[in-house]
Amino acid sequence: MNVRAVIWVLCLIVMGVLTFWQINAQNAKIDGDILSLIGREHHDGDADQQDRSSDITIVRDLLRRDANQVIIMMSHPDRDQLEKASRTLAQHFRDMDGTTSVSLPGFETGDASSLYGFYLDHAGGLLSQKDRDMLINGDGQRIYKRAVQSLYAPSSMISAQSLASDPFSLLPGFLAELGDKIGQSGLVHKDDRHGTPIIITLAPHVRTSGFEADWVNHANDLIATATASDDALLIAKTGQIFFAVSEASHAKSDVQRIAVIATLGVIAMVVWVFMSPLPILAALLTVGSGLLAGITALVLIFDSIHAIALVFGASLIGISIDYALHYLVLPGSDRTDDTRLSHVRPGLRLGLLTTVCGFSALAFTPTILLAQISVYSIAGLIAAYVTVVTILPCLPARNIRDRAAIRVIYQKIDTVLLAVRPSNGLRHVMLALATVALIGAAFYLPANDDIAALGHGDDALIADARMIGETLGMGGNPQFIRVDGDDIQDRLETGEAIRDAVRPLIADGRIGSLFGLSDVIPSISRQNANRALITSQLIAPFGPQLQAVIPVDISSTQDTKTPLEPAPEILAAIPGLSGLQRGETDIIRLNAVKDVDAVRDAISHIGQARLINPRETITGQFARYRVWASIALGVSLLVAGLVAVLRYGFPDGLHVVAAPLIAILCAVSGAFVLGVTINFFAIMALFLVFAIGADYAIFTSESHQHGTQDATRFAVFLSLISSVLAFGLLATSSVPVVNAIGTIISIGLISAWVLSYWMCAGHNGNDHHTTHPQSRGHQ
Repeated sequence: MNVRAVIWVLCLIVMGVLTFWQINAQNAKIDGDILSLIGREHHDGDADQQDRSSDITIVRDLLRRDANQVIIMMSHPDRDQLEKASRTLAQHFRDMDGTTSVSLPGFETGDASSLYGFYLDHAGGLLSQKDRDMLINGDGQRIYKRAVQSLYAPSSMISAQSLASDPFSLLPGFLAELGDKIGQSGLVHKDDRHGTPIIITLAPHVRTSGFEADWVNHANDLIATATASDDALLIAKTGQIFFAVSEASHAKSDVQRIAVIATLGVIAMVVWVFMSPLPILAALLTVGSGLLAGITALVLIFDSIHAIALVFGASLIGISIDYALHYLVLPGSDRTDDTRLSHVRPGLRLGLLTTVCGFSALAFTPTILLAQISVYSIAGLIAAYVTVVTILPCLPARNIRDRAAIRVIYQKIDTVLLAVRPSNGLRHVMLALATVALIGAAFYLPANDDIAALGHGDDALIADARMIGETLGMGGNPQFIRVDGDDIQDRLETGEAIRDAVRPLIADGRIGSLFGLSDVIPSISRQNANRALITSQLIAPFGPQLQAVIPVDISSTQDTKTPLEPAPEILAAIPGLSGLQRGETDIIRLNAVKDVDAVRDAISHIGQARLINPRETITGQFARYRVWASIALGVSLLVAGLVAVLRYGFPDGLHVVAAPLIAILCAVSGAFVLGVTINFFAIMALFLVFAIGADYAIFTSESHQHGTQDATRFAVFLSLISSVLAFGLLATSSVPVVNAIGTIISIGLISAWVLSYWMCAGHNGNDHHTTHPQSRGHQ
């Protein structure tokens, strides 16, 4: 026994060293970003899908870029004061650690102007929408007069080269419009106030190294200082980093409070029952070995571990304290360690086998998250079991105190539950009805996978984001239009058709802005149409007059011009443009969308275009996760039923699995009545109900084989208390998803505990309140 314990301790030490080395060497990182979770499956698709990524992959990549951007909107009645305050605050942000770049579109020259030289050789085919509309309407004379006036303007940048390529000075209008589209012209005047944005790009390490809260706190201090210095200055902010830190703050405070209460509660319970610190040490060793083994398995198998997998895995390892309690409650007097262990080992093995089989089903789903939860849980529970059978017998036994208040309370409840145990026939009926009801619930119970329902929500941040969207047409609720096609020119023409279709929506404020590849590089057909307009509406009627004042043969300016086509250098020159083209797919970005249905209707006639709503897309992804998790839960129940039948025969084996099955139904029904949202995380909570509830039933059934019914039922009672402390307190969280998980687990575990009495009677259908002499220890 001691040799096995030493070997296992050495294994745990090796696990600890490996885990520390992997994490310290950054071979495995902990990722808390929800965007890194969505769209990550076991396979990336076949070769046919490589050029055309899935919607969820595109959404993930685009939102990841947005995650590194922050928008600060400043507003003031006086334009000069606004410029002064904006430049000062922008410089403070530039000086902050974690800031990559800061732009001030309202008062600084944007990137579009730097493209003048690149566009100049192709100017004959480039027109702003305003100039194009004037030429279509036959109003070329206004453009001609504007061109003449620009020749004598003091600040004119006209040169011999620009006159030769763009005699009517059309390119500055195209570039100004392009600047508006890519967000480089940000000064607005509304309700007697001037407003402008400060656009901040964060360094990647801010979101991945736990530096988020520090950056946000510093940014909030800068904003508070700026507004305190000028009462007329208003500042609003938006960006994923602000929402992420807000959610993390709420969750952290809840988790800290719950963890402290639960830990103190479990310690108090164990000390109260045993009046000794040794059982506490045994419980900590069991739980700690499970946590260590689970993390080690993850860091050795996966390059990146998601925080959600750690949370669910660590929660499931809470089962390991049940393993320890079932051994600890056995009386130590008049029995050897091997004898005590032999009484609980079969139940521990069967409970472990059932749980491992159940969670193995998660590994076969196509979702990386579920696979990580599966690996963590299986490795952790196996380690906890090994700790119980190798290390715990080496510790001195401590008997329970019969006069402890918790023991007295248990005996009263135990007597009542034994007295109202249903008959075999009624148990058959309960199992049949519960099975039918659970299948019906899986198909007909309404589910809500909307990601907006998962978080706490920050009213101030939501209001700021809405204000920035309404004022600047930036941020807000980003939407994307996807354009697929084998030919780049076809996609550019589709992009132009989309802009024409949604232009009325931009004019009436239902869309803030739109930006795509076709805004930067018009299609060849559009460039040819522009050339024809320039020739017929400008060169033909006004060319001779303009040529009289400039030394250029205007009639030949369109003869040798080649059309502008997509090239790597221009794609790299526009910030964010490279992310809007993925193989045979172009993405058109919409900002501050207020009417999604209007956008869909506007582009419904354009066959190659499809609106992508990130919220809907991510919600759909979590709905698929929920379906896969539900299927895995169903498979787990079937496997558990088969294992139980092989162990206990028919129908006793079915009665054993009926306990967690009915407990799951009770949890689902209770959640529905209480208005708790049924989603992916709720199904994962049901997995915990299944795993812990199956252990309750199996341990109770196994106790009939060894005459330890009373000790086992008391251990289950203690396990229930520890589980309710650990999980039930989650129901008090202010974060909706955490609250839902706690509520579901609390209802499910209490139901599973009661059902372990009713569904797991002895083979004769009866049981008695057995109190063996050995089971009554004393201090």
